[in-house]
Amino acid sequence: MEDLINESYEFEQVDNNPLHAKYDFVSKGKKQIPKRIAIVKYPQPGLEQYYNLGFGNISIDENGIESISAMSRDNNKDDKDKVLKTVFTCALDFLSTSPDSILTFFGNTSAKHRLYKMGLNNNLTSIEKYFIIKGGIINNLKIIETLENGKHPNSIINIEKIDYQIYDPKKSVLYNFITFQIKDNFK
Repeated sequence: MEDLINESYEFEQVDNNPLHAKYDFVSKGKKQIPKRIAIVKYPQPGLEQYYNLGFGNISIDENGIESISAMSRDNNKDDKDKVLKTVFTCALDFLSTSPDSILTFFGNTSAKHRLYKMGLNNNLTSIEKYFIIKGGIINNLKIIETLENGKHPNSIINIEKIDYQIYDPKKSVLYNFITFQIKDNFK
């Protein structure tokens, strides 16, 4: 990710609702795969600044109903860095207009979470130019993971007991999620 912005796919913001922003782009490789990045505000008290940063494939069923699948395995394998660059470029676009917000980022399965952290670790220098990155650790968190629904905590998370640390690639295995804030010079 030498150049985060110029090495991203072209994207379009398709919804700028204060509770959820959406960006669309097309992954180009062996297949043309439409993708959506969704930045959704958490509704829980105490998380007023926080938004979830998620993305997945757009599909349209036989009735014309659109859905987004973060569980899809239908991806171009050779453009994963460019997809990740696009996700972070859209995050930068969102945070430039909502500079006091904090984005949380995590994989919906253990394998994807590990893959996302590997992508972040491999490209940390270019991402750190724009973002303050922290790892969130939730002590004693028990996760339930299924093939159909991905991973979910088996209890309510007490947000006051989350340990936030400046992101360290050597400790990334400990992070339950990662947060991104825009640096002051980009506000």
